[in-house]
Amino acid sequence: MVKIYKFIAYTLFFIVMSVLFLPKENLFFFLEKELVQKQIYISKEVLKEEAFGLEIKDMMLSYEGIDIVKVNKTEIETFLFYNTVFMQGGELSPLLSHYWPRKIESCRVVYSVTEPFVVKAVAKGDFGVIHAWYDIKTTILKVSLKASTLMLKKYQKSLRYFKRAKNGEYSYEKSL
Repeated sequence: MVKIYKFIAYTLFFIVMSVLFLPKENLFFFLEKELVQKQIYISKEVLKEEAFGLEIKDMMLSYEGIDIVKVNKTEIETFLFYNTVFMQGGELSPLLSHYWPRKIESCRVVYSVTEPFVVKAVAKGDFGVIHAWYDIKTTILKVSLKASTLMLKKYQKSLRYFKRAKNGEYSYEKSL
């Protein structure tokens, strides 16, 4: 019985030390390099490595050379089995202000080993609340939007891409 406890203790110790000494900045630069192949660029970021994650300040996301969103603070937490990306204080580009409200309060993206083919996200902002699911296996993106009054009044053209449910929520589904 003591051998089993020692085995479990050593295994947990190894996992914790692996996460602590994981080169998080290098993983971020690898991710950045992979995103460039899809014409998604991350720029103007300031990185700060922490024990279980990485903090990124003043990050600009661009697609095909067009600035899309500026994010004030991003925290990436890696726990091997459960990983999160939490963004605070984002603002969309003025180019997109005709299609979508600019202010983003927060966004949380979660990936868990318990659902290995699903990435979930929740975003809050002037648009309302968005719940999104992306199935990696089938490459299907599903989005549910609880639209704010601002979104309902000023951005009717953007809501045309969504299907309206009986409960007032809007849904969108696309295979990527």
